[in-house]
Amino acid sequence: MIENIHRGILGTVCFDAKFPTMRKSQEWIVYPVHSGASATRVMIQSNTRIGWVDLISGAVSITPARAGGSYGCHLHLAQNIGRLDFETLFMLSAQIMASAHGDAGRTQNRAIGTDNAGALDVFPHVGA
Repeated sequence: MIENIHRGILGTVCFDAKFPTMRKSQEWIVYPVHSGASATRVMIQSNTRIGWVDLISGAVSITPARAGGSYGCHLHLAQNIGRLDFETLFMLSAQIMASAHGDAGRTQNRAIGTDNAGALDVFPHVGA
C-alpha cells in the first residue's frame, strides 16, 4: 500500500500510496510535526486529497478527491478508509522520526526550512 518513502523538498517524509478508495497511486507528503505538537497522528496531503494517519492504531482517514485539491478546510470531509498493517506503520513512523529536525528542509541551496522537531516523539506511540 505504501512504497517509495523518501524526503521531500521541506525535509519531511513523502511516499507513494494507493489507499482502498483510490483508483491509482498518488504521492503524499507528511506535514511537519512541530515541537510540542501531539505526535499521535500526522496529516498527509496529495494533489487531490488530504487526511490523517493515526500512528497508534494505523487508521487512515482521507477526503474524497477534489479536482482543485483538498486543503485543511476540507478535513471535515475525511472518512476512515482503512488501517495500515503494523509493519507498514512501523516503517512509516521510523522514517518520520528520522526526518526530525528543528529546521528541516533548509540546505545551502534552499532558504526555506520548517520545524519538524516534534517528529522525534512519533516513535514511542507506534502500535501502543
